[in-house]
Amino acid sequence: MINPFSFRPGQVTFWTTVTYLALLIPIIVINEQTPPAPSNEAPVEGVNFTQAWLDLTTITKGYHPYNSRYNDELREYFLQRIHTILDDNRVTWMTDGAETDNTDAAVTVFDDMTSNCTFLMASGVVPNPTTPQVAAYFEGTNILVYIRGKQDDEGNWWKTAGAHDTNRNEKGLTLVNAHYDSVSTGYGATDDGMGVVTCLQLLQHFTHSSHQPEHGILILLNNGEEDYLYGARALGQHPLNPYIHTFLNLEGAGAGGRAILFRSTDREVTAAYAGSPDPFGTVIGSDAFGLGFIRSGTDYSVLYDIFGQRGLDLAFFRPRARYHTNQDDARHASRGSLWHMLSAALHTTRKLSGNTGETFIGPRPDGARGKVHNGRASDGVWFDLFGKGFVLFGLRGMFAWSLTVLVATPLILVLVTYLLHRADKYYLFSSAVKVGGEQADEGEALTVPLGGWKGFFRFPFALLMAGSLTLGAAFLMRKVNPFVIYGNRYTVLTMMVSLFYFTFWAIMRGADFARPSALHRIYVQIWLFILGWTMLVAVTVAEDRLRIGAGYMFVFLQSALFLSLFIALCEMFALPRKSDWAQKLREAEEERSLYRDHPHDDLSSSGLPPPIPHHESTSPTIPAAPNQTTTTNDDEADPEPTERTPLVGGAANGTSPTRTTFATTYRRSISALVNGARRYSGSSSASSTDHKPFEHEQPWSGRLPTWTWLPQFLLLGPFTIVLVGQTALMLVDAVHQTGADGSSLLLPYLLAFMCTVLLILPLAPFVHRVTHHVPVALGVVFVGVLVWNLVVFPFGAGERYKVYFVQRVEIGEGSSGNNTVCYNGVEDSVPPRLVNEGDDYAGLVTVNATRTAGNAARIRLAANNTKACFLEFDRPVTGLRVHGSSEWDDRFGQFPEAGVKSLRLWHRKWEGEWVVDVEWKDSAPARTPLMEDGQTGVLRDGELRKREDKERGLEGTVVCMWSDANVPGTIPAFDEAVQYAPAWVAVTKFAEGLVEGRKRFRV
Repeated sequence: MINPFSFRPGQVTFWTTVTYLALLIPIIVINEQTPPAPSNEAPVEGVNFTQAWLDLTTITKGYHPYNSRYNDELREYFLQRIHTILDDNRVTWMTDGAETDNTDAAVTVFDDMTSNCTFLMASGVVPNPTTPQVAAYFEGTNILVYIRGKQDDEGNWWKTAGAHDTNRNEKGLTLVNAHYDSVSTGYGATDDGMGVVTCLQLLQHFTHSSHQPEHGILILLNNGEEDYLYGARALGQHPLNPYIHTFLNLEGAGAGGRAILFRSTDREVTAAYAGSPDPFGTVIGSDAFGLGFIRSGTDYSVLYDIFGQRGLDLAFFRPRARYHTNQDDARHASRGSLWHMLSAALHTTRKLSGNTGETFIGPRPDGARGKVHNGRASDGVWFDLFGKGFVLFGLRGMFAWSLTVLVATPLILVLVTYLLHRADKYYLFSSAVKVGGEQADEGEALTVPLGGWKGFFRFPFALLMAGSLTLGAAFLMRKVNPFVIYGNRYTVLTMMVSLFYFTFWAIMRGADFARPSALHRIYVQIWLFILGWTMLVAVTVAEDRLRIGAGYMFVFLQSALFLSLFIALCEMFALPRKSDWAQKLREAEEERSLYRDHPHDDLSSSGLPPPIPHHESTSPTIPAAPNQTTTTNDDEADPEPTERTPLVGGAANGTSPTRTTFATTYRRSISALVNGARRYSGSSSASSTDHKPFEHEQPWSGRLPTWTWLPQFLLLGPFTIVLVGQTALMLVDAVHQTGADGSSLLLPYLLAFMCTVLLILPLAPFVHRVTHHVPVALGVVFVGVLVWNLVVFPFGAGERYKVYFVQRVEIGEGSSGNNTVCYNGVEDSVPPRLVNEGDDYAGLVTVNATRTAGNAARIRLAANNTKACFLEFDRPVTGLRVHGSSEWDDRFGQFPEAGVKSLRLWHRKWEGEWVVDVEWKDSAPARTPLMEDGQTGVLRDGELRKREDKERGLEGTVVCMWSDANVPGTIPAFDEAVQYAPAWVAVTKFAEGLVEGRKRFRV
């Protein structure tokens, strides 16, 4: 009967192929689909999913950047919706600042039209102290709703308590944040309309009479996130900000799909998300942000890095091609996407606000001043499984596990190797063994080949060749059709997987066909263990020094590699001792030699020697050479000497291994004849086939177990395939359409290549037993997808190429009136052009700069129909103050010693002016100019005064922004770009404004 689990080609091909297909197909399906949206209107008490979708359609009716009229309309709509929700739930509520006696209201609404801040726009990189920086002044228009918790203090406690007052609301608040502004070229369905409607539904749920939270919840709809996270920065001026312990930030960095757990501050807050109905995410994304590989920012950066709050970032991340375009609308959005974010936010908020322990209470471990006291956090490692399960554990625990695997597993394997050596069964790295004994005559010892080195060098050669060809295919795509992965990521992944699989199989199978080796599998596992151990060293260092948990896959993989290799070494205990095996081969050679010398002597008519009495040995049986049965062990104790014992050496029964006399030789020849008769007798024919080696592998390998490969594959394969498959799709989805944003065009192909190698590696020890059917089919697939990837047009209506639009207008007297429209694409593929050259726009911007004293000036600035203007100084200013602003906010950085080169000004109102006081330092005294002949030059008085004024005065440029393109004809150049762009092109904004009006000023 055929063993369905034996290590034979048919069985190996079947089980490995079925395993890969059974795991990869669900992973792809889950990746492409969102959890189904609920069919009923109220899937959870206090949640109205139909109303949430209607709110989303209202939000996406027009572009609504901060600098637009529709943004103001939406703000009023949100205030109305909040009032309606509170009234429908019959909850007591009040508006902060209104005259009322109801200070114990269950809900307080903050219509914040007063917060403003002036701060340094520093990036995550520490700025060079000798380089002038950029500053900003922003007037916030945030909407906040405080939902009182059961354990919160009574009254308006935030007005009477000092920051971090442990006697006032010590349990803290949970913040749920979303921004209601969009970019000037996108309708903001997922960025961040779904986050906003999720906040409204959370408000409706937690103000329901039966769902009051244990601790207070603060819902924030902030305005101005898209331009520089301004809304979150304005939160720093709010009196409730110091009491926020945890937060959940809802964001969109893509335009659909599932909402991924982008990043998390620590293990404890991640635990609140872990029980979500459909968790989705991995710590790899969080570590990529931490290491700076992902440069885009969300409000998470302000809430955690600046304010010190602990929380999570939940965001959409794909498809990137619709991000910040007019396809980020309700028509292209998915109800399943909205439900995925809403259900996750509901669960997470309930857990964070319902924590009644000490998890988020107490002093900060870093002792940072100005940051909320919210307890001691620990680093976590997390990932989802099939979008349903969620694995979460501590980083320190993984470090201890990694260190144990690094130290203990090699020692255990060395111990097993030592035991195999002691048992004389370690066939690895053994080319031959000698037999004959110490008392054998010179030249009589026989060298028996074992073939123990066969198969050792195959894996590194196959890996190098297959990897090189696959990497070459990546570079070929980058050279010939660099954007093919933009809209054809699955064909690129298929090309790499099929090429690597076919090439790797061809080399390994070819080598095994030419020189079959029973040690092929274990040698591959040894190589994998060495490579995995080396990688784990780097992973362990990163865990300890950098607090990086993204290498969890390698920890699991190395643990599986150890167990697999341990099983492989234990298999060798089933083999015969090398000395016994060699002795049997020597006896067989003697028998053949004897039969050749005496073909007919003392033989019966059957050709076999006459039977003699047979005494079975008690030593264990040992497999014989091909077509031979096992024999008894000749290493028995010498009997007591008798009168028949030879005078010199030997033994009376002829079993001595040493041939020293004619009688000894004669008796051993007779023994060999008898043993040969037994091997060729019919009674032993059945046992001779039980331990045959596979095909032409080493003869001694017949006793190796044929089923142990399956547990080895189950250890190496399924879990690794799931982790690598999920991670590969997530990484490729995140970066395959970032090339149009200016990111590396090679990066997506390199990620696909690395994930391909990791995906196939679990199959490496067994691939030489795979039949040709699957690899050849994949080879044919590779040829087809290669041709497709080389010739296909990479863009389409659903995967549009992004062109970045900006119009620059020179304003004022002395300017040429140039009106330049730029379409910025990759490699400047679309050159700028001029429109309406010579038009007069002098009335759009008014600037009046006057010197107030010495090196100080006051700049008055106003512009028509805009809320945003920037001041760019030709020389840095060393001091500035915006009238009506709060003090300089040091939490975002001290005023730079080198000064400020640009100041960005944002109004909350359409009419009005900015008034800015600035100071500057004199330049270093000008060197006396030298004439061409090296002599000192002399300047005339007029030239000298002009030069001194230029050195001691201040010059610069006012740049005002217009971003409202909702009314056709407001920005004709933009309307033209959208109307006449091909179907495969998306027009998106290049900067804060679609139109930049530039006007010079001088003090």
